[in-house]
Amino acid sequence: MDFLFAVVAFFMLIVPGLISEWFYNWLSRVRQRTIVATTLIFNLLIFIINMIGLQIFNDVFDVQDLYEHFLCLHFDVKYGILSIIVAIILGVLFGILARIFWIRNSRTEN
Repeated sequence: MDFLFAVVAFFMLIVPGLISEWFYNWLSRVRQRTIVATTLIFNLLIFIINMIGLQIFNDVFDVQDLYEHFLCLHFDVKYGILSIIVAIILGVLFGILARIFWIRNSRTEN
């Protein structure tokens, strides 16, 4: 049972970064793709945003408290949905910003 919990927790931490990286690449249309680096950066941002939100609303102050909340099955679903929503928002926001600055830089270079 602990192995299954570890797999689910791993996917709950990695998948939102992949989703946000997909939205970022789709909107920014970058030519060089660094999937792993972008995914890890987005994962870190999503985790920090979720921990700040959980600290404010659920009194989760460290990873041990988060682990105790993950033991409740209902919390897993809420955390996963929240992570995916934050991932979509971050991916779209940074994708649009990257596209705007890439267009601006390409016009000044030509």
